[in-house]
Amino acid sequence: MELAQLAARLCAALDATTNSRVAQYGLTRADYDVLAALRGADGLRLKPTELAARCRLSSGGTSNVLRRMSESGYVVREADLADGRSAWAQLTEEGLLITARIQDAVAAVQERRLALLPPGAVDALSALLAQAADVLEAPE
Repeated sequence: MELAQLAARLCAALDATTNSRVAQYGLTRADYDVLAALRGADGLRLKPTELAARCRLSSGGTSNVLRRMSESGYVVREADLADGRSAWAQLTEEGLLITARIQDAVAAVQERRLALLPPGAVDALSALLAQAADVLEAPE
């Protein structure tokens, strides 16, 4: 129980940093999650169903985010030539730039905050958390 509570506190602290930087750019966290997912995707594009799964959004929520990001010029929708019923969401140059700026700002703040920990603590915590995640995610 204590491990879960501590992990939740850690996630909340890291999320608060991300959320505050995202808000400075006039975006919601869902907007940013979609942009970041596209930035990490091959060809900077994904289908809406894949975006919804990666960002843990409903199909309606994904549609709303994609509409806002299209209106902002950060994303374009392109028809899938192989499947006429479907479309791709593709990150634009402007979308790539805003996403990189936010990610750089978040990384800088988190680096400053994590530097307050004792030497080696981040590496040790990362290794232990990875080990715990591997064990707990394994099928029973």
